[in-house]
Amino acid sequence: MKIESLHFKNINSLRGEHEINFNETPLNSGGLFAIIGPTGSGKSSLLDAICLALYGRTPRIPSVTKNKIEQDGGILTKYQKEAYAKVKFSCNSGTFTSTWSISTNRNNKLREYQMDLWNPVTETFFSEKKSEVLTEIQRLIGLSYDQFVKSVLLSQGEFATLLQSNEKERSELLEKITNTSIYRQIGRKVFEKYNALRSKISSQKTLMEDIRLKLLSEEELQLKQKNKAELEKQEKEQQLSLSRYEKDLDQLKTKEKRDNELEAESKKLEQYKTEFKEFQSKNADKLSKHSKTLAFEEQLMEYNALAEKKESQVETIETLENDLSQLQTQIKDLKSKVQELLNTEVEASETEHRLDELLKEYQKLENEKQLKLNDYKSKLEILTRELEVLNLKFKTQAIPDFRSELQDKLKVSKQKVEGFAIQLEGDTTLDESIKAKNQLLNQVKEAKHEDKSLTELEERSARLSQQIKLDKEELAKFPKLISEKETAFETLKKEVTHLETEKENQNLRLEVEDLRKKLVENEPCPVCGSKDHPYFEHAPALDSELDKKLKTKKEELQLLSKAIETLNAQQDSKTERVEEQKAELEDLKLNLTQRKEVFAKNFEFILPQLEGKTFLELEGSVGQEIENLEKTKQLQAEIQALENSIDVLYKLQLIKEQGSQLKAKMRTLYAGEHLDNLVSELKKNWITLNSNISTTKKSLSKENENLSRVESKRLQLQENLEPKIKASAFSSISKANSSRMKSADYQALSQQLNELNERIQIQKEKLKGIKTQINDLRFEFFTNKNQAELAITDLSNTFQNTKNEIEEVNRQLKNNKDRIERFVSIERSIAEEQKANKKWEILNKLIGDATGTEFNKFAQDLSLQRLIYLGNKRLKHLNDRYELDRYLPKEDKDQLYVIDHHMGGMRRSVKTLSGGETFLMSLALALGLSDLASRNVEINSLFIDEGFGTLDPETLDVTLDTLERLQAESNKTIGIISHVSTLKERIQTQIVLERNAQGYSQLQVVG
Repeated sequence: MKIESLHFKNINSLRGEHEINFNETPLNSGGLFAIIGPTGSGKSSLLDAICLALYGRTPRIPSVTKNKIEQDGGILTKYQKEAYAKVKFSCNSGTFTSTWSISTNRNNKLREYQMDLWNPVTETFFSEKKSEVLTEIQRLIGLSYDQFVKSVLLSQGEFATLLQSNEKERSELLEKITNTSIYRQIGRKVFEKYNALRSKISSQKTLMEDIRLKLLSEEELQLKQKNKAELEKQEKEQQLSLSRYEKDLDQLKTKEKRDNELEAESKKLEQYKTEFKEFQSKNADKLSKHSKTLAFEEQLMEYNALAEKKESQVETIETLENDLSQLQTQIKDLKSKVQELLNTEVEASETEHRLDELLKEYQKLENEKQLKLNDYKSKLEILTRELEVLNLKFKTQAIPDFRSELQDKLKVSKQKVEGFAIQLEGDTTLDESIKAKNQLLNQVKEAKHEDKSLTELEERSARLSQQIKLDKEELAKFPKLISEKETAFETLKKEVTHLETEKENQNLRLEVEDLRKKLVENEPCPVCGSKDHPYFEHAPALDSELDKKLKTKKEELQLLSKAIETLNAQQDSKTERVEEQKAELEDLKLNLTQRKEVFAKNFEFILPQLEGKTFLELEGSVGQEIENLEKTKQLQAEIQALENSIDVLYKLQLIKEQGSQLKAKMRTLYAGEHLDNLVSELKKNWITLNSNISTTKKSLSKENENLSRVESKRLQLQENLEPKIKASAFSSISKANSSRMKSADYQALSQQLNELNERIQIQKEKLKGIKTQINDLRFEFFTNKNQAELAITDLSNTFQNTKNEIEEVNRQLKNNKDRIERFVSIERSIAEEQKANKKWEILNKLIGDATGTEFNKFAQDLSLQRLIYLGNKRLKHLNDRYELDRYLPKEDKDQLYVIDHHMGGMRRSVKTLSGGETFLMSLALALGLSDLASRNVEINSLFIDEGFGTLDPETLDVTLDTLERLQAESNKTIGIISHVSTLKERIQTQIVLERNAQGYSQLQVVG
């Protein structure tokens, strides 16, 4: 993954738009570049802009939202209304552009920020959803946000703290640096899971003990079962007695009920007899008279029916005469309406025919009018389609005025076409010419892009040749410098040898001193035999300056040796770099030659068309030709549409005039609307009225004939009926009719008389049956109802008590059984839980604790071991004198140690390191973390933040040489953020930030 360019606007103190292209000169010329500026000028804001564009967050603001920006005033430059950060980056999947942006609305309130991911190959945006964009960016880069910060934005300050912290602090800090809090969470979760299971098992054991204490003993259980058997025997005996008592009580209740029924039914019998007497006194005379008319009932009923029919027919004849008079009036009025519509006198027989002729003529005119209207709509649709091409609309304006307007436009469009003076070759059409010119334009663009690439290759080749020349000149200085250093080394080595000889002599004198201390006054010396010892008390002084001088010379010798090694390493590195550059230059030249040949072959037909123009000018010329062709095409389409529209407008005007003429003819026939409905209604009413008059006349004639027949039949029946009536003691037919009852009333009274007789007989039989039932009742124990109820109540209470006692014993036995089953179930569950909890018990012993510290410490020890390994690989290139190591078994666990290879592998605590040494260690660890975080992702962009001020000039040079070598070997883009003056002088390529009096900063790339 490599950051190609950064483009941003209004980020923190960097007001306005700024752009940094890491692939352009001087940032791509090799080596390192520095980001220089005073405190607060915005150096770290560049890193913020990169993180915003890629991940929508920054190291200083973990969650960037509009509310956070409004509250803290960060990110967006003060008083500005919009900001954005855009990063172009390359990865294994290609090159992409990621953009973060935010702006204010019309009320100066911040909108939510937006994120876009642009693919220049497909020329598409990935998605409109921020979450999907962030996920896709992380997938393309191959790094999460935390991994990106640890592997691309290196801040060795955290590692300087890590070196000085104790074991606990180091574990916590390493957890923060590597973002591996998951191990602490796992340790804590294991502890919580184990404790939860252990607590559950403990609760189950407590519950099991409570159940065990409540279980019945074997003696209590046998006693309960024996008591249950006795109680069940008593229950059966009591239930049998209670059943026999209740049987007697039921018999006594039945006797009491039958006695009451006997009394009630006796009263009913007397009531029925009284009702029979009342009925006879009230209805006997009526029934007798009606019975006398039954002999001539049919003839009398027939006579009455004929009389009623006569009256009905007289009423019908009167109604029909009134209806006929009304119908004749209505048809007269209808004939007047028809004559008014036809505007002439009409015979009754011709009425329908004349109405049909009128309607037929009117409909013919109406159809012609509708055809004209359809034609008008069709032409209007054609006009609308043509006008759409012209972006015009035909609304309510007069047709002649609109046609005149279109004719003016047609004239102007034809003049414009003549102005372009397009000349087409042969039979070529405009579309074919446009297509050919577009193909030519694409090829010109491709040639322009390839020409630019060739120019860039030539410039790169020239720069590389110049760089090789400079590196060779610098490399030529190394033999002399190494020779001078080696000569000085030999000279100093001789001085050290001489001083070491003096030191050996001094050590011999020390041995003599030991012998001198053993001398005794007046006793011979074991060496010389003298008894006189002049130096016994006053020994010659030792040279204390010798040790200091020897130490100084050895240190100088060591520094010279280190300098020679450094020069040799630098010479080797430079030599290797020059060889690599030479090979790269050859490849560039070969590639350039091949691409020029391909360029000349691919674009041989374009090159003659340049004629002293640049590709950009040729591109503009072809583009203008395409534009003229497209405008001509558009104008021709407009001319065709105008000519078609003018023709359609002429036809519309003609159709409109013909329609007006048809409308006038229709109004002469009928001025209203819906003539067909009116004619249909008039014809329908005419036919209906004539039909009704004819029908009414026929009905009237028929009813008069019927009336004559009914009257004749009635008079004949009257003569036959009068003798029979007088014989039955009735004076006339009317008297006989008045003595008759309605048939239904007669039948009802007769039936009521029969029912009264039958009810009396049934009641007598019922009384007889009740008496028989009373005599059949038998009693075993009681003859008195109250006595039986009292005995049953006492026995029922005794029986219920016995049942309650049985239920209580059953409940106790069931509870005991349930407790046993529960006890066994819990015991089985505990065994299963203990078996399942075994793995959690083992895990808890290994990695579990309340805070998760143990497992986290173990994991961070592994992380530290891996980090130290990767850091030592980087440290070897920075300074091979040192090697970082963890504590040994007998050393302090709270400290890390350094192995000093220049001091015979001596181990010492990192707390004894100088500021410069600490920086080297922390930088090596930061680079190691970058390797660890990036894993299999190739990182080609690094930014190192501060810390170089603690280095001495020589170490600074070595560090920068190492970083330059790292850059050359991996082709990484490495930026160093610092304000160290020496660093500014050493690194010529710089991104300089300068603050103005208003507090805003400007950005400039120099080199």
